[in-house]
Amino acid sequence: MRFRGNTPFASAVGLVLALLCAVEAAKVNKHKPWIETTYHGIVTENDDKVLLDPPLIALDKDAPLRYAESFEVTLTEEGEICGFRIHGQNVPFEAVVLDKSTGEGVIRAKDKLDCELQKEHTFTIQAYDCGEGPDGANMKKSHKATVHIQVNDINEYSPVFKEKSYKATVIEGKKYDSILKVEAVDADCSFQFSQICNYEIVTPDVPFTIDKDGFIKNSEKLSYGKERMYKLTVTAYDCGKNRASEDVLVKISVKPTCKPSWQGFNKRIEYEPGTGSLALFPSIHLETCDEPITSIKKRECVTFGLFFPPFYSLVLITKN
Repeated sequence: MRFRGNTPFASAVGLVLALLCAVEAAKVNKHKPWIETTYHGIVTENDDKVLLDPPLIALDKDAPLRYAESFEVTLTEEGEICGFRIHGQNVPFEAVVLDKSTGEGVIRAKDKLDCELQKEHTFTIQAYDCGEGPDGANMKKSHKATVHIQVNDINEYSPVFKEKSYKATVIEGKKYDSILKVEAVDADCSFQFSQICNYEIVTPDVPFTIDKDGFIKNSEKLSYGKERMYKLTVTAYDCGKNRASEDVLVKISVKPTCKPSWQGFNKRIEYEPGTGSLALFPSIHLETCDEPITSIKKRECVTFGLFFPPFYSLVLITKN
């Protein structure tokens, strides 16, 4: 068949032949795929979707011209991305190709992640093309890129008190800046969800308050005659508003006002003649109530450094 002149048909045939030649030339896998050098990702624990920045896309200069499809030219696999390979020990992620022709891929967790066990993961990744021909000969790989993935926490744990119960003793008539401190902890990995933001006294109508750090104090002076022991139920909240798994019991005992006096002796002592020596005051002591001795009233007399108790009676027991 002969073509005369520069007819449109001849031009079209020439273009198709040129494209076919280009495609045949492109069957040689000359270039390695290209990916970014570093990726940063975020994944929420108990989820598998990784939000990656920048997106995972592999490029290959061997990719055929896209507009060749309009001329029904058969495209070869040269330049397509067949997969991504992750390198590292016990990496809980996998990389999947979404579109071979565009090189788009995603990274996802193989199983649910636990932020409390590991907050961050670092590994390397490579892209590899589909090689030449149907058997994938002469497959080429990209350089290794570093991937850093942070595991975001969810508020799955509730506060737990360090002690099963708390107790303290106060003196009646005294107002304290702090009586005792309760403390709860939270096993979540993030700062927000692992911090205790608030404590609360659940028991109503009690003369006590508690601050955000767990310090309990009395809001009014206490009376031994009115109440000798208070039982308070206290709870805690983390900064994600999770309440303690179990509230804690706090017991506060009220002691009567201390008065300096002699303690540990009997005012009446019975003695039977002939029975030998008898210790009169084996355990006597002066209760100073933590006051200086010089401030104790003169009736608890202090003379030459010796303490003398009040009068006592000695009763002799005689046999009939």
